Amino acid sequence: MNMKQYDLEAGRFSYIEEKGTVRITSYQGSQPQVTVPEKIEDFPVTEIGKKTFLGRKELKKVTVPKFVTFIEDWAFANCNQLEEVVLENENINFGKGVFQGCKSLQKMIILKENTCFSKEEEEQIGALLAATVNVLDTPHLFNPVLAGEQEWLTQWDARMLNFIRKDDHSGFTVVVLCGEEDYGSEENSLSYFLKQKRKAKVRLAFLRLRNPMGITKETREELVSYLKEHTKGCETEEAWEVVLEEHGNEKSYYEILMECDCITNENFDGFLADLKDNYPEMKAFLMKYKEERLGYGDFFGSLSLEL
Repeated sequence: MNMKQYDLEAGRFSYIEEKGTVRITSYQGSQPQVTVPEKIEDFPVTEIGKKTFLGRKELKKVTVPKFVTFIEDWAFANCNQLEEVVLENENINFGKGVFQGCKSLQKMIILKENTCFSKEEEEQIGALLAATVNVLDTPHLFNPVLAGEQEWLTQWDARMLNFIRKDDHSGFTVVVLCGEEDYGSEENSLSYFLKQKRKAKVRLAFLRLRNPMGITKETREELVSYLKEHTKGCETEEAWEVVLEEHGNEKSYYEILMECDCITNENFDGFLADLKDNYPEMKAFLMKYKEERLGYGDFFGSLSLEL
């Protein structure tokens, strides 16, 4: 078969044309956003070949056109900065490990031709679908056709709750055995392992509460309870640490803390102390919340904080 080249403004695809269709075989370039061409030489692009984008660390967003029906093994594996994938066709067959190692993936947008979902619901579906790849590790739930259906959401929640309910110590022995040459380092200590496990659970709880499509009352209550058990002032504070360290200026995370009653009169000063001089808008937001919701009428007059 004759390998050909297709030049982009800042990159190049290698491809094979066969029987009136095109299969992309490799990509060279350093652009953060790439759109796979819909057609090459007037032939539709129907396949993205094995390892086409493997390890492209600069890639942050990719758009897959409507004629593509097959994405082969590890096509986007280890693109560790990849955040968003747009699929213009939901009926795509996927090979093994297509998005393996894409730990930054946040959105998997599917452009369905006939949909009963609102724009907001489509955004939520995109976030939950991405999590089946980079958080839940559930290949059977990576299904653009079924994503968003109630049965799919029920299975997603079951997998999530199974992870959250699992004993935090689970898997520690494997970590120690795999890192015995560094045994005794912080990364291989039990305390470090447990904290990272709780943070992973907290991230998952935040993800679902920020994308609550189809969530049951019981599931929501369990997630809220978990965050409240790990908020500021508790024995462990991962719910607050994840917000402070990873989402310090994102209002929606503070709103979830408020909705879950994770911010109280008793721990409020601790939140402010941890913020220090960082994120002044979020400081002001917290102060307004306390004044209006926690019943501290002269709150502003009692503090001398520079915003």
